[in-house]
Amino acid sequence: MSFPSPMAAAAVIRKFSFYSAVQVVSVVAPGLCTITAGLVALIHVQHPHNLWSFVVAETGSVSTPLAIVLGLNLLAISFIAGYVFRGLAFWLIGLIEKIPDSETFIAQLNQTCGEQAIDDCLQAHPQLAHYLRASDASGPNAGPNYGGGHRNHHRLMALNYCKDRLREKSPVLAVDNNEAEINILTSCLFPVLLVSADIIWIGDFPLAVNVLVSIGCAGTWVGLVRSTLRLRTTESISAVINLSYTASAQQPPPPPMPVTN
Repeated sequence: MSFPSPMAAAAVIRKFSFYSAVQVVSVVAPGLCTITAGLVALIHVQHPHNLWSFVVAETGSVSTPLAIVLGLNLLAISFIAGYVFRGLAFWLIGLIEKIPDSETFIAQLNQTCGEQAIDDCLQAHPQLAHYLRASDASGPNAGPNYGGGHRNHHRLMALNYCKDRLREKSPVLAVDNNEAEINILTSCLFPVLLVSADIIWIGDFPLAVNVLVSIGCAGTWVGLVRSTLRLRTTESISAVINLSYTASAQQPPPPPMPVTN
C-alpha cells in the first residue's frame, strides 16, 4: 500500500482548507444572515407589536439538547440558502458582465506582461492557446458581449486551465485570493438587501432614516458589483500572467558567453 508524499498531502490539506474557508465565509455566514432576516420578517408578520418579547420568551425555555439540534439545522439551512443566493447573485452579475473577444483579451495580456512572455506561455501551453485564440459561439467579430457569469465560454475555460496549473505547479502564484474575494463580495448582495428591507419595514424609524438606509443599500450594491467585475477581470489576467512566469522559469538558462582574451 503506497501513501501519498508529504508534498501531495500538504497540497490536499491546503486545498481543502481554502475550500472550507471560502464556504464558511461566502456561503454559511451570508446564508445565516439571510435566514435570520427572513425569520425576523415572518415573526413580525405574526407578532407585529411584540416581536422581540416574543423571541425572548420562546427562546428562553429551550433546553440545551434542543438548542444544539436547532442550531445544527439552522446551519444546514443557512448553507443551502447561502449557496442558492450566491448562485443567484452570480447570475445577476453575469447579466451585466462584459466578455472581451480573444483579440482584445490577448492585447490586454501583451500590454501588461509583454508580447514575448505571453507567446512563450502559449507555446508551452497549447491548450491555453486554443482557449484564448478560439472564437466564442457568438462569432469571431461579435466584439465585447454581455452575459459572463459561469456561462461556458473560452475565457472561463482559459481561467480554469490556468488556475488548475498554478495550484499544481506553483501554488504561490495561484489566484485563490482573488477567487475567495469575488465569492465573498458576491455573497454579500442579498444579505445587504434583506437586512436593509427589515430595517425599513420593522425598524419603525423616521422617513429620513429609511431614505438613508435605502441610499446606503443601493450604494453598497453598486460598490459590490463594481468591485466584483473589476476583480473578475483582474483574476483572468493575473492567472495567465502568473502562468507565463512559471513557463519562463522552467526554460533552461541561456548558454554562457565564450570568454575571449
